Amino acid sequence: MDYSLKYQQAYLKIKNARNLLIVSHVNPDGDALSSVCSLLELASLLNVKVDAYCHDKKINVFNYLTHESNIKSNKENILPLTAYDVMVIVDCGAMSRTNLETEIKEVQLTVERPYIIELDHHPKIDDYADLEIRQPDKAATVEVIYNLLKENKVSFNKNFANCILTGILTDTGNFLYSSSTNINIAIASEMLNYGAQFPKIVNNTIHNQNILTMKLWGITMENLCINEDYNLAYSVITKDDIDNLLKLGTTEDIERYLNYDVYGDIAGFLSTLSDVKAIMLLREEREGRIKGSLRTSRSDIDISSLAQQLGGGGHAKASGFVIDGHIIKTENGWKIV
Repeated sequence: MDYSLKYQQAYLKIKNARNLLIVSHVNPDGDALSSVCSLLELASLLNVKVDAYCHDKKINVFNYLTHESNIKSNKENILPLTAYDVMVIVDCGAMSRTNLETEIKEVQLTVERPYIIELDHHPKIDDYADLEIRQPDKAATVEVIYNLLKENKVSFNKNFANCILTGILTDTGNFLYSSSTNINIAIASEMLNYGAQFPKIVNNTIHNQNILTMKLWGITMENLCINEDYNLAYSVITKDDIDNLLKLGTTEDIERYLNYDVYGDIAGFLSTLSDVKAIMLLREEREGRIKGSLRTSRSDIDISSLAQQLGGGGHAKASGFVIDGHIIKTENGWKIV
């Protein structure tokens, strides 16, 4: 599909916006924050008035990105959606992940509603955008934004380069995951030429682990099992595991630990396990919910089909779901009740 016209339309809408709002998903990962920051850089170059919002933004992980401090983590700090004439939603997958679902649905019923642009690399779930640019073949949403900038002949600088390289590295596990392609590797190389600070990015993401994170990896490996009937590897992280870990950390450690996407990193690493079709990581949350992460490196398996049966979704190689329940250990193994 030729996205050229859509890229041009999106750029013109952003360029001519009187008041722009950029939004990504709750508990944003590296790709989400990098996507938002790259669009904040574009808005700055175009002299567009802009706000940005990501619910439960990470603390002290991606603060090396220019404009990261301008992203609000509480929706009370942004204007009512009717105040914005253009709204760009990035890397969300579903409207519910914006933490603005109710507000978006309400504002879409008004006369002076914002024009909504969706930029994403996740498979489609909701149909709500006026202009949708969705490319599931891309490893990260920053790749979509890279193409948007390229199509509209925007000059790259170090700020763009740091954002795009961060998004690619974090969503490909530093090129370890099956989502790595010759295209995103070439983009990463290009960003280095534009001044992307590779050592700083790696030190703030991959190498920036605390003792709580390391112990969590240990628990995950200890609980790792293989279901031989389905040739599926799986591991669990219980609420008790989390509570015991949090007793070891300072307040600063806990804030970093709770907000860092360590679970995605672990799931991605487990997907490199040989001789299994797929992996599943289950983690228990305080609200009586269990979040599941599914990964596969097999080209003949679409793991999203399993996620959809469990009420979730995602990519063919990386998907997730949320179910109610608790994880308990029995004589026959782990069980959800």
